[in-house]
Parts: sequence; structure tokens; C-alpha cells
Amino acid sequence: MRALQTQGSDRQMQPLQVLVLAGGDSEEREISLQSGAAVAQSLREAGHQVRLRDPLQSSLQNLISPGEVVVPMLHGRGGEDGSLQRRLQQLGVPWLGCSAEAAALTFSKVRTRERLQQAGLPVANGVCLREGEDTGTADQLRWPLVVKPAEQGSSIGVSIVGTTAELPAALKLAWQFGCDAVVEEYIAGREITVAMADELLLAPVEIEAADGWYDFHAKYVSDRTRYIVNPGQLPEGLHEIVREACRVCQVTGLSRTDLRLMPDGRIALLEINTIPGMTSHSLVPMAAAAMGLSIAELLEPMLLKCCSPCRLAG
Repeated sequence: MRALQTQGSDRQMQPLQVLVLAGGDSEEREISLQSGAAVAQSLREAGHQVRLRDPLQSSLQNLISPGEVVVPMLHGRGGEDGSLQRRLQQLGVPWLGCSAEAAALTFSKVRTRERLQQAGLPVANGVCLREGEDTGTADQLRWPLVVKPAEQGSSIGVSIVGTTAELPAALKLAWQFGCDAVVEEYIAGREITVAMADELLLAPVEIEAADGWYDFHAKYVSDRTRYIVNPGQLPEGLHEIVREACRVCQVTGLSRTDLRLMPDGRIALLEINTIPGMTSHSLVPMAAAAMGLSIAELLEPMLLKCCSPCRLAG
């Protein structure tokens, strides 16, 4: 086997045996398959031995071979909610990413809001509404409002409503994906995302959706969405707020924190993604490329930390 250079080091490592998990049965299945394919291709090009598998094909225990490290690319339920991580831990299999506890916490927008608020970090004003609950508490918020499922990703089930007449339908849509919905004040500011790879902060990316709303189509289909890497006029302390948000939620490994930047410079944290998209339209590969890193080069230092089969030479 040829030796591989590790990023930022003169040490060399033998090729890793990697199992990339993608697909699953969540609403984000198709995006997961694209993310998994991109990650697998980059790791193979870097010389690693990679298998790409869909957990719908067989049980997790049967999919894993001895000596492999798992790279989960399962977006949504079954991947980001902590259930996969708990099973990997039970099997004694190393994986790239945060703990089951951190995944479960950040998959819940309600619990994430609570944890960030307890730490004194800024979030959008909002309330949680359980299915069938009186919606009167939403009247305290300033319109327009964003209504979203408490546990869902890729902007699935999200609505922007401008009148009270529109609220019931938006809540009904959000409740299709769980019994809780988050209702927040819509912030008409700049949309910024910042990724982290363990302690490494990646280049921030500003998103400008052609229709003003970064929905599922704008994220994964449209070629009209504009991305600005390392945008100007960001407030001091933005990176530290992102770092602190990940710290208080105990998020490690690869993550992406989404936020809104208000016209007066204030920040509102929206969510933390613990298995961010890695497709051709995704933000993390874009930010990594701006720093001269391929997907493989971004992941290798984290793989070295979490996998026992790797062997360092020299």
C-alpha cells in the first residue's frame, strides 16, 4: 500500500478502510445518497479503501467489516438523531462525528434553542407549539414568522407566513413531520453558515437565494442561488459564537452552524447540523475548497482521531 500524506503534517498514514453510509429511509434520502457518493469518491481518489452502502440493504451489523471506520452521511432521522451513533457505539465501531447525545440534542430544534439560550447565546425569538395546542403564544411574536418541524432538515416542511390566516396550514404541514413545531420571527437579514471540522473553523459562506428563500429547491436544485465565500463586513466575534455554540451542545467532528445576520450586526443562531450535506451544491465542500482542501483532506485528520486501525509511519 502506498503511504498517504496527512494534511498539515509530515507524517504518513496507510490507506484507511472506510464504510460510508448513505441513503436510509428519511425524507432526505436522495440528498444523503448524493453526499455519500461525493465523500466516497474523494476518499477513493485519496487512496483509501472505501465501501459505500445503504443501511436499507441490510442490518448495520452485517454491513460493517472488521477494521473499518464509518463515515455517516445519513441526513435526517436515523442518521442525525443519535440512533445510528448509539448503535455504532454498541457495536464498538469507530465513526466520524459527534456523540449520540450531541446528535440527539442538535437534531431537536427545541432542545437546541433551549441549550443555546441557557448559555446566553443569541437565537431568533420564537415558541414551540405542540400539535393541537392553542396557537395564541405565537401572537406575541413579530410577523412574518417562520414555521418549521422541530426535528427535520433540508428546509422540509418549512413555511414563511405573513398573516394569522396562513398559520394553521403552516403548522399542519410542520406537524406532518412530528408533534412539535418551532415558530420563530423571520429575520430579513444575511444568511451565513460556518462549518467546523473538530477545532478547525472553515471559511464562512453567505447564501443569496434568487427568490429570497433558501428552501429545498434553492439548496439542491437551483443554479440561481449565489454563494459568497469569505464575505465581507462580518461582525467581530461571529466565529467565536459558532465555536461556543458547538461547545455548549458538545458537537465534535464535522458540523455546520447556520445563522442570520441582522442589519444592525446582531447574530441569531438558527441550527447546528451534525451531518451536513456534501453534495455538489453543498456548503461544507465549498468552504473547504476555498481553503485548498478536498473532501478527503478535510476528513482525514478526523478519521485519524476516531479510528483505531490507522497506522502511522515515520
